[in-house]
Amino acid sequence: MARPGQRVVAGDRLADRIGIGVLARVFPPELVDRVVDETGVREQRTRALPARVVVYYLLAMVLFFQSGYGEVWNKLVAGLEWARRFRARLELGMQPSPAAITYARRRLGWRVMERLLEETAGPLAGQDQQSAFVSGMRLVAIDGMCLDLPDNEENGAEFGYPGNDGGRGPFPQIRVAGLGECGTRAVLGAATSPLATGEQQLARQPLSKLAPGDLLLADRNFLGHELLAEVLATGAHVLWRAKSDVDLPVLEVLADGTWLSRIADPAASRRMRRKGADPKDIPGITVRVIEYSVTSEDGSETSETFTLVTDILDPGLLPAPQAAASYASRWQLETCFDELETSLRGGAAVVLRSKSPPMIRQEIYAMLCCYQAIRTLISNAADGAGIDPARISFTRTRDAIRSRISDSGSFSP
Repeated sequence: MARPGQRVVAGDRLADRIGIGVLARVFPPELVDRVVDETGVREQRTRALPARVVVYYLLAMVLFFQSGYGEVWNKLVAGLEWARRFRARLELGMQPSPAAITYARRRLGWRVMERLLEETAGPLAGQDQQSAFVSGMRLVAIDGMCLDLPDNEENGAEFGYPGNDGGRGPFPQIRVAGLGECGTRAVLGAATSPLATGEQQLARQPLSKLAPGDLLLADRNFLGHELLAEVLATGAHVLWRAKSDVDLPVLEVLADGTWLSRIADPAASRRMRRKGADPKDIPGITVRVIEYSVTSEDGSETSETFTLVTDILDPGLLPAPQAAASYASRWQLETCFDELETSLRGGAAVVLRSKSPPMIRQEIYAMLCCYQAIRTLISNAADGAGIDPARISFTRTRDAIRSRISDSGSFSP
């Protein structure tokens, strides 16, 4: 509030002065305000914690995961100390309580952060970045992970617990599926679900982010007739690993030693197998099968056999050695998830700080937004220096952003 006799004009409120450091390049106030309006959560009256400030607070909360609510707020507004009148207002009780921040987060909801990710997610590599393409196709990958949540009745009912022969796991978990660009490790799209939703089912949600001509990499848990058909319908190509028990009959051996096969239609397969049909006669999606193993440099060790399937049937368009090297790029999405868990969250064993399902989804999308912003800044810096973005440390970039989050220069003049 203003001091007695002081008139408050537009842009003179504390909330109008709060920014998010260099992350504001990715999340400028105009974008945040538009997303807030589009999701219908704009506040109807003047508040100490309006929607834009809560969005910026959530991003700061991710950057300083180990800090309490009050510490995060202090880091967010520390740069305002250069302005005496704002410092005085802070001393007069402008720091919100944890309860007030929790209430503001609930009022904002999680759809804002999901929508903000949709606005900022996308490929970052230019056509001249060789590590991001193969045979003119952009390398993208899809993968999933499960995050531990606070153990309470509401989360258990909403998301479910993992389990095995030893019994129920100690924490509820949420499933996250992500689609990413291999060359830059940028997020293209993401979705969340309870554990009961399988990886293949959840993976369908971000498929709209694929572009015609992309080459989608995926591990053996994703290969299935229905999901494969949906990916190919987007115009993208696939290079997926197959499990050892997948039925891949040899329909035609090609000159390079790979062969044509098919991923069977499950309904037709069950019907025809009951009639004793030859596996080669069962219809499905035609694929090319590539088998290979990896040998250590000294020749002393050989890996298990990898079996890949692709809809690119001409070996001249994707030779087997090139396919094997391209599939190895899938680890970059695993690195993306590892950076989310370790560099931002503090380790796989650390549960999220949010306690309820809506705020858990809000926090996860805030993590993904923050991750994408860091990747965007890395890519921009790499382009400016003429180097591969893989040469720039994610952790050091995160630390640099943390150190600048409250710089006075990060705020509007």
